[in-house]
Amino acid sequence: MASTGLNFQNLTPDNGAVRDLRKLIFLSVLGADQIGALVNFLPKQKHGEKVGFVGEFGLIGKASTKCNPVFDNDIISTSEKTWDIPEWEVAEKICYADLEGTLAQVGMKTKTDIADLTGTEYIDYVLMPRLELAIRKMLLRFVWFGDKTAKVVADGGILKAGTDVSKFTVTDGLWKRLFAIVAANPARHTAIAANAETSWTAQRAAFRVAGVATGTLDNLIEDASLVLRQSEGKVIYITQAFKDALDRDIKQNNKGSELQWESLFDGIAKSKYNGIDLVVIPFWDEIIQGYEATANANQYNKPFRALFSVKDNLLAGSESENEIADIKIWFNIDEQLNKILAKDKIGTLIAQDDLVQVAY
Repeated sequence: MASTGLNFQNLTPDNGAVRDLRKLIFLSVLGADQIGALVNFLPKQKHGEKVGFVGEFGLIGKASTKCNPVFDNDIISTSEKTWDIPEWEVAEKICYADLEGTLAQVGMKTKTDIADLTGTEYIDYVLMPRLELAIRKMLLRFVWFGDKTAKVVADGGILKAGTDVSKFTVTDGLWKRLFAIVAANPARHTAIAANAETSWTAQRAAFRVAGVATGTLDNLIEDASLVLRQSEGKVIYITQAFKDALDRDIKQNNKGSELQWESLFDGIAKSKYNGIDLVVIPFWDEIIQGYEATANANQYNKPFRALFSVKDNLLAGSESENEIADIKIWFNIDEQLNKILAKDKIGTLIAQDDLVQVAY
């Protein structure tokens, strides 16, 4: 039977090279840090619960009447949205027989306990660290790219043929909400013509034309609402594809000093553009290029994207106290199977629609 875990068939069990699974070297993967590094993560939220947002006063103040002033009753603007926080789960099983004769056997128990993998090096030092990383990336996928009505291209959606749609339909993510904001208010959209080209090669070539990348960022900032442009903590998130073209544009076309990028974690880096924090998120590219497409199989779905907002305006809510739910691992003696289960809930909201400007 097929079971969860590493493909140990590619590792030789009897050449004496590895006798301790803790000495395995993990290959580099596109990592994902805490959700809260990129958005405003709110624990202990409840499905269906109302969330109130407080704005600011409108115009106040007028010429003095000296004595007996007239008292106005101006009020602070408020708004309300509702959490939609569906439940997700990770449920996997491992059969010890799939590991026999492989490198994993060096960390297995023996005799009657051979089927029980709990507490072994395989679980503690190999499987668990990779599983926790996978769950973090899963949550990032839900938060940014979730779509409860997601479909493959053949059915009118944007997911590539063969994609497991259920991996995207748990909740509505921030990109779906951003597209909805743009549909309701086109002023919140800054167009990127290169995305409409009919192949990735053509899309990239069009965005590399001198002045396009820098011009897009300038337009993004200038198109934004004055409320956003005056906000504290504003930030621009971009795809890796956008960053590559931007660096090239600045370097080759005399647009000023090259951007100085500070590595934050796992491929995510930060710089400054016109005094605004600029953050590149390669994870966006991983999903866009790996799973999103258009009716034209050679064309990626909006590979050049930028989001200008305030981190605290982008909300991700969970019912638990932590971003990663508890992972339960146990051995079922009757079935002779090791089982893994994690459950929690996740949802997203954008607090204030005029605090976003989106380029794609």
